[in-house]
Amino acid sequence: MSGLEILSVAPTTTVQDRGRSGFLRYGVTGGGAMDVFALAEGQALLGNDADAAALEFAAFGGRFRAKGGFWVATSGAEMALAVNGAAMGWRRSFRLEDGDIVDVGAAMRGVYGYLHVTGGLQTEVVLGSRATHLRAGFGHVPSAGDLLAVGKADREASAWVLPEPAYFQQSTLRLMWGPQSEYFTKAERDRFAAANFIIRPERDRMGIRVQPDCGPVHADAGLTIASDAINLGDIQITGDGTPAILLADRGPSGGYPRIATLATADIPALAQMQVGAKFRLEVVTREQAVALLAAFRERIRALPGQMAPALRDPRDMGDLLSYNLIGGVMRGDEHDED
Repeated sequence: MSGLEILSVAPTTTVQDRGRSGFLRYGVTGGGAMDVFALAEGQALLGNDADAAALEFAAFGGRFRAKGGFWVATSGAEMALAVNGAAMGWRRSFRLEDGDIVDVGAAMRGVYGYLHVTGGLQTEVVLGSRATHLRAGFGHVPSAGDLLAVGKADREASAWVLPEPAYFQQSTLRLMWGPQSEYFTKAERDRFAAANFIIRPERDRMGIRVQPDCGPVHADAGLTIASDAINLGDIQITGDGTPAILLADRGPSGGYPRIATLATADIPALAQMQVGAKFRLEVVTREQAVALLAAFRERIRALPGQMAPALRDPRDMGDLLSYNLIGGVMRGDEHDED
C-alpha cells in the first residue's frame, strides 16, 4: 500500500478537507481547512477531486517517509521544505519514490501550510468528511508512526508550480454588520470600524482574538445574550471587550454579541496573518459580500490555468537538447571593436 509514513509531526497538525455541511442543527459545525484557497491550490496541482483531504500544518510541519511512489504537492503558508536533505520551493507538485524523506519546517510566510497527496489522504470518513475536528472528536489525529494511505489519481500528475496568492499582502478585511450589531451604538460601531487591529497570540482553529487600537468595545445591552447559531467569520465581543473572530472549528452557538461578520472571501487572508500582523476593516453591504465571494470562487476555478511547469533537473531530462539552457551569450571580444 502506498502511503505517507509520519516520522514526526507538530501536535497542531490535522487532516482537512472542505469540511462537513448540513449538521449545524445537530450541534456540528463545518470544520474543514482554515484556508480553503490553499486547499484548492493543492487539488489543482495534483488534479485531485475538490473534496480530497490533505495534511494541514499550523506554523510547523514534521518529517515524513514515502512508502511506494506517488505525487505530492504543497500549498498555503510558505514553509521550509526539503526532500532527502535537498531544499525545494513551495507551492508546487513533485514525485516521491519509495523511501524518500520529506521535511516540512517552520512557516516563513503565513500560518497554515498544506501537504497534499495523490488522490487525497484515505483516512476515516465521519459525517461525510475526513476533516479532523479535535473539540468534536471527529476525524484522524496525525501522530508519529502513522501510515496515511494515498488515494487513486484522477489523472496523471506532473511537476507544476503556482504563483503566490495576492492575499498574503492583504491588510484590509471586509465585513458586514452582524446579527447583534444593534446592541452597539452607532458611535461605537463607527469607532470599531475605524480602528487598526493586531493579531493576538490567542489563536487556534476555533478563532483569533484581535486587539483594536480604540480600546475595549462596549455594548449598551451588555456582553451576554441568549445563545444562537454561530457563522464562519462572526466577530464576537467577549467579556473584556476584546473582539474574537470565529473560524473553522467554532462552536455551534454562542452567548456573546456579534458586532459584525467577516466576508467569507477574506477568511483565508485572516487565517494566514501571523501574530502581530496589522489590518484595518472596511464595511460592505450584503450584496458586495456576495460579489466578493463570487469573485473568490472564480479565482479558485482559474487555478489550473495559472499553473506553470516546474523547472526540471537537467539530470532527469531525456530530451536535454530540446531546451534552451543558456541565453544572452556573448563572444567575449565585443569591446575590442571600440
